[in-house]
Amino acid sequence: MINVRKVKELRKKKGDTLKELAQKINYDFSNLSKIERGILQPSLPLIRKIADVYDVNLNYFLDLYSKEEEEFLNYLDLNSTNILEDYRLYLDDIELTEQELELAIEIIRKLRISINKKN
Repeated sequence: MINVRKVKELRKKKGDTLKELAQKINYDFSNLSKIERGILQPSLPLIRKIADVYDVNLNYFLDLYSKEEEEFLNYLDLNSTNILEDYRLYLDDIELTEQELELAIEIIRKLRISINKKN
């Protein structure tokens, strides 16, 4: 579920008015106001635009994690060259090996290339 209170919270934190955000995302400001007040439910593409404008992860607007989990995910640096030294990663309660992690990273990179070619 999309937490619409976070739209208003983030907008104010970034110093934008409703009209300014509406212009940035090319959206009607009165409907944006209704979203912030919980009258309308925003579409996922609209939330994605807001996330892009404010450079936040789409998950920011979703109530998927506890506050502690969100803080950890924001701290987690998957670009680390020593990821297995910095973190203990598990899948199905089994710690990932270096080979498994390298394979997963390679698969993700190939998927990104494939997706970018389609776009």
